[in-house]
Amino acid sequence: MATVSREDFSCAAATNASAYRRVTIPMLKIEAGPGPAVALMAGVHGDEWEGQAAILDLWRHLPGILRRGTVYLLPAVNAEASLAGTRLSPSDGGNLNRAFLGAPARGYTESVAAALEARLLSRIQALVDVHSGGASLRYLPSSVITRYGDDAYDERLPALARAFGLPDCVYFRGSEAGSMPAAASRHDVLRLSAEIGGGAETSQALVERCRDGLLGCLGELGLLPDRPAAQNREVQLYDLDAPAATLRASEAGVFVPAVELGQAVGARQRVGQLIEPARPDLSPRPLISPQAGTVVCLRALARSDDGDCLLQIAPALPLDSLASKY
Repeated sequence: MATVSREDFSCAAATNASAYRRVTIPMLKIEAGPGPAVALMAGVHGDEWEGQAAILDLWRHLPGILRRGTVYLLPAVNAEASLAGTRLSPSDGGNLNRAFLGAPARGYTESVAAALEARLLSRIQALVDVHSGGASLRYLPSSVITRYGDDAYDERLPALARAFGLPDCVYFRGSEAGSMPAAASRHDVLRLSAEIGGGAETSQALVERCRDGLLGCLGELGLLPDRPAAQNREVQLYDLDAPAATLRASEAGVFVPAVELGQAVGARQRVGQLIEPARPDLSPRPLISPQAGTVVCLRALARSDDGDCLLQIAPALPLDSLASKY
């Protein structure tokens, strides 16, 4: 029988209207005997809903099915941003995925990051950190592998990505010392992420796919021994670290995409246009695919500005090619 305890913590989040305001971060600890300690986390960005809803579901049901080890559940790790429905923390404008900067913590967001390093990352061996496109983007539902700096290849990653159960996996390389991947690397924590949905909305189907993916990871890590293995599951890998993978707006306008998520496109194919309805004499500006591949990410907001990511396209590779990226 699993033992359940609350390990919530609070961080100062002062505003001009509330000098001593604090925000509570909910965290549930479920212990089911010997085994690894794993954290399932969502809401690093408050407008990314699929993971938050999935972990909330597990908050209610995982204590009854966990068989080994310890699991920490954090459905809204940036609780302030979740309550506001924003990507960044409202009190200080901080990005929690760039706030792992060590002491002294400067404001709410860095205080949350510091607490996570001290209270969570120092205790666990594995982390699944679920994201989505938030309000501004939509992603092809994918597991995510992020290599921080020159970290060595971890041969457990492909199996964990297969266990998540999605047919697509995207690869990033991270170099920012304040990121969650950097913090996990410092603590030698195995980390898988995900990008599921976006567009400031969600659906029951996406939430269930995310929940099942999290359960699959727990099974792969040995905490749910009754779950079937996913060793032969076919997964396509998309390298979004390559500069050619991302098309950004070079000027302001209304983005009208001509492609959909998951669509295969050719190099130099027309993938959309930028228009300006308030200036009808300005000709539409065509947008051309930077390379051949699959549309993995698509901007959800039509009004766009110089520098905004409009879409990401990458060729499909076998997941077993991941080692060649290290």
